Amino acid sequence: MTSVDLEQRVAALEAELAKLKAEVRAASGKQYPWWKEIGGIFADAPAFEEAMSLGRHWRESFRPKPPRKNNSNGRSRHGSTDPARQKAVRR
Repeated sequence: MTSVDLEQRVAALEAELAKLKAEVRAASGKQYPWWKEIGGIFADAPAFEEAMSLGRHWRESFRPKPPRKNNSNGRSRHGSTDPARQKAVRR
């Protein structure tokens, strides 16, 4: 193949590519992402607010809980003056 033939083929391919790009742009119409089109459609929906609340509750269930304070001061949790019994340790 001669360089003239290659140049003609490359020019034809570039023209075809430009044509295809123009068709794709015309077919899509809008030039922004699809997610911008649907963003905010649930803004005032009560079902959306409930779904967000349930999701937040579910995520928070995986967070580590702070250790509970031991306020017994040596007494039982029912407020008697007798000291709390120690649990036996099994071995």
